[in-house]
Amino acid sequence: MFAVANARKKYQLRVETYSGTAGDSLTHHRGYPFTTKDQVNDGYDGNCAKEFKGAWWYIACDSSNLNGFYHHGRHALYADGVNWFRWKGYHYSAKRAEMKVRPVEF
Repeated sequence: MFAVANARKKYQLRVETYSGTAGDSLTHHRGYPFTTKDQVNDGYDGNCAKEFKGAWWYIACDSSNLNGFYHHGRHALYADGVNWFRWKGYHYSAKRAEMKVRPVEF
């Protein structure tokens, strides 16, 4: 289970538990604010969102990025695809990914 904080907290990621069969590539990003190409919050000298072509909760840069480019599966570029490291590493781009959010009052 995960939660996203408000704008004042820069949409910081909270991760409580992971369940699934693809391996946990989200907990690594716990506590980090969302980084975009124009809002750098990643603790990296560069800009992870620009370098890996997608906004995400980067921490010097990533263990996952579900907002990267789709490269039709295996690719040579390091970590700029739809990436879930614990599943197939940094050189495989998933065809689709899904994260679901709902209001706290749900």
